[in-house]
Amino acid sequence: MKKLNILFNTSPGSFGSWGGGEIQLLETKRELEKMGHKVKIWEEENYDVDLSEFDVFHNFNIHRVNLEFVLQAKKAGLPVAVSTIYWPGLKSILKWDRGVKVKAKNIAAELARTLRVPKLNKAREIIKKADVLLPNSKAEAKILEKQFGVDKKKIQVVPNGVDKRFAGATPGLFEKKFGLKNFVLYVGRIEERKNVLSLVKAMNGVDATLVVVGKAKQGSECYLRKCKKAADGNAKFLDPIPHESKLLESAYAACKVFCLPSWYETPGLAALEAGLAGANIVVTQEGCAKEYFGEFASYINPESVDDIRTKILEEIEKPGPKGLSSHIAKNFLWKNAAEKTAEAYEKILG
Repeated sequence: MKKLNILFNTSPGSFGSWGGGEIQLLETKRELEKMGHKVKIWEEENYDVDLSEFDVFHNFNIHRVNLEFVLQAKKAGLPVAVSTIYWPGLKSILKWDRGVKVKAKNIAAELARTLRVPKLNKAREIIKKADVLLPNSKAEAKILEKQFGVDKKKIQVVPNGVDKRFAGATPGLFEKKFGLKNFVLYVGRIEERKNVLSLVKAMNGVDATLVVVGKAKQGSECYLRKCKKAADGNAKFLDPIPHESKLLESAYAACKVFCLPSWYETPGLAALEAGLAGANIVVTQEGCAKEYFGEFASYINPESVDDIRTKILEEIEKPGPKGLSSHIAKNFLWKNAAEKTAEAYEKILG
């Protein structure tokens, strides 16, 4: 395959509040560059990119704000790849912090308001214009087929990945800095979708420390205050740790259990990182985590604080997960994801 000049894009402002999508973009870029390709990110402050310089346009997500970029790429004659990073919704959208049920007719509107789910008319247009769609799981691929009527031939599953450096993580750095061992860890944005409040409530009264690493997503500052107020004293809230930091690697290695109780995950990059570092994994049953972790994790019902607590307590008592780290290293490194991405480019370039 010839070496390509590739233009990446994601929603404007995404790098102001990092998450899995941004890591997926950057790590894919890094691995493609190792393969000899050139990759530029369409910087949000510099829209005047000369599209004629590129061979492929690759957009990460189907948020409505990206339609204009996809249309510009198509107008310039560029093949378009789209990593959809999509999951359709939640069953009990407002139960997490109000403790009340919502009438079904209000759920869709509340979902769109609270989680900023893309308006499907523009999402459909992005999907229609794309030459290839790169969902992160077979489950996501089936959703694209069912909800958007996508032909299977237009889809190539590209699983999410993890940096192999987490396999060599050691606990000493984090333990020395914070004086904590064998704790329960959460790493990520603090927002309603991540269901951190239920995790805090589940850990109340448990003889183990909960460590929450992250900051409130813009607009979720009140939710973070609720989480802190609900904690009974065994929870510690730490500022975000840079993704490239040795301290983050050490945090994963130092914890006994890593928990993502989210309303859905696809599958949760932090959980993959923690699993590679040797943590026991407790993750939501909603989304595609089971495709990644199989029998190596415990799965929780995000609607049930009791279920979250029970699964965490079970994992605290277990030894480290046998086989999980090697399972992740074999199947879910970023190198694998980049190779599959390059295969998809080759198909659409003919």
